[in-house]
Amino acid sequence: MTVEKRKQFFNARRGCQSYTGNKKHQEGVVVLAVVAILLGIVTFATVTTSQSVQQFYTSEKARRNTESNQVELKMHVKNVARALRSQNVLSALTTTDVAHLSTTVLVSELEGIDSQPLTQFEVSVSHDSTNATYTAKFLRYPSLLRLPTSAQQFLWDSQLTNWLFNRDASALSANFFAEGESLTQCHNMLSGNVFWVTGDCVLDTSDLSHNSSSNPVLLIVADGDLTLQANTHFYGLIVMLSSSHNSYTLRVASSASIYGSYVSNAPVTEQINGTATLSTPLLKALQENTVLAKIIPIPGTSYDHD
Repeated sequence: MTVEKRKQFFNARRGCQSYTGNKKHQEGVVVLAVVAILLGIVTFATVTTSQSVQQFYTSEKARRNTESNQVELKMHVKNVARALRSQNVLSALTTTDVAHLSTTVLVSELEGIDSQPLTQFEVSVSHDSTNATYTAKFLRYPSLLRLPTSAQQFLWDSQLTNWLFNRDASALSANFFAEGESLTQCHNMLSGNVFWVTGDCVLDTSDLSHNSSSNPVLLIVADGDLTLQANTHFYGLIVMLSSSHNSYTLRVASSASIYGSYVSNAPVTEQINGTATLSTPLLKALQENTVLAKIIPIPGTSYDHD
């Protein structure tokens, strides 16, 4: 009996051992299934994240390319406008040409107060590989806004610079003129059309050899005397400025001449033994010379479009 009970007990334990082994196997399968599911989730999340990152970088690259193209278009429009200040349209387009950009310029000739010559430019630039286009309008006008009035010719006016240049004398300098040359004397002046001389200026026949009725000059003498020596002939506009309202002297030798006009913002001591002849057409030609031109963007006229 005892043996049989032990055998039954032993068999029971064996049965218990067999049952325990099956349970562990099932738990292992469950664990493997869970791990597989988790790995699937992780793989899916990784793929999804990778796709999202790739989409982000693609979108970011496209955005940066768009911004870069817009910056390039705007810079090119500015370069074209800068060239249009002193060049005609064909020359401006030639000097600023970029292989992958297409540029068009529409021109409108206008006239301001006192017959000021004004030109409006509409500049459009597009990128050949995209549909991006940038357009802006600019106005070109003379820095010599107005010509001297009959009351100012060969005389002085304390508000002279405000009339001529729309700039108070205290705020006017050589930098106001895009192609102005700043000097401290008038000896062997280079070929130019705008000169700002600080101090005394003595001109002889060789100093302005390029100056003529077809090539007039703007000469500004600040805080100094002006002397035209024998056989010296000046064509254009002379502006004598005094920052302290001191009186300076204009000397014109007997065989010398001024053809155009001279003006001043303070009384001038005149020693004119030669001639001073008014020429409005010559002054008009000087005003229209592009060396005196300025160009500015017209507010509210620039925009991007596809």
